[in-house]
Amino acid sequence: MGGEAAALGIDLAWSDRNPSGVCALSRDGQVLGEGILRTDDELLQWVRDHAARSAAIAIDAPLLVPNETGKRPCETAVAQAYGSRHAGPHPSNRTLMTRVTGRIRGEELVRVLESHGFADPWSESDRTVLEVFPHPSLIEMFDLDERLAYKKGSVADRRAGLRDLDRLLGTLGDADPPAHFTPVNISDDVRGKALKNTEDLLDARVCAWVALRWHRHGPDGMRIFGDAGTGHIAIPQ
Repeated sequence: MGGEAAALGIDLAWSDRNPSGVCALSRDGQVLGEGILRTDDELLQWVRDHAARSAAIAIDAPLLVPNETGKRPCETAVAQAYGSRHAGPHPSNRTLMTRVTGRIRGEELVRVLESHGFADPWSESDRTVLEVFPHPSLIEMFDLDERLAYKKGSVADRRAGLRDLDRLLGTLGDADPPAHFTPVNISDDVRGKALKNTEDLLDARVCAWVALRWHRHGPDGMRIFGDAGTGHIAIPQ
């Protein structure tokens, strides 16, 4: 690994049958690469190509799921903090996830990333991997009253929500840290696969900004729900 990206965001699909959005940012918030990938090999090669010696990766997917049933403590804590604002996470457990996909993809990805020096936020490594969740992150990033609705509803509703998200992300040039995103095309003829790819790309941008926040401020810029043994979710503050 020898790229220039200080922050990488991955909106990781639970299965490689579905696409994952990726975004890489420089230390000063310039986009160094973004797009839609599918296989584990593609994702890992993308990380190898982009990650700097000191970097953070933020991934929207469960990265540690030791519980066979129920939900993880971090999910309970995030739901308590953000449930009233309609931004609590869905429960993750091994029974559910392996029944759906036969694997827990985030755990497998993290094991490979560990071999390249990436470690959890309690480590002292120059490379950090964070589990993140866009809905509460967006609430904190933009001081929203509740979850930004862009994942459900009619096609028109989803387009409208994604336009709002794209507009908000375009204001991060003056944020701490700044990030400079080019607007995406969400015209009325964007639907189906193209609409889903747009959602995945914008989620990856959110993840990348959260990673950049960690890279710039470390624990001072982040609230970590959970722990190293049962899983965590990092939300900017």
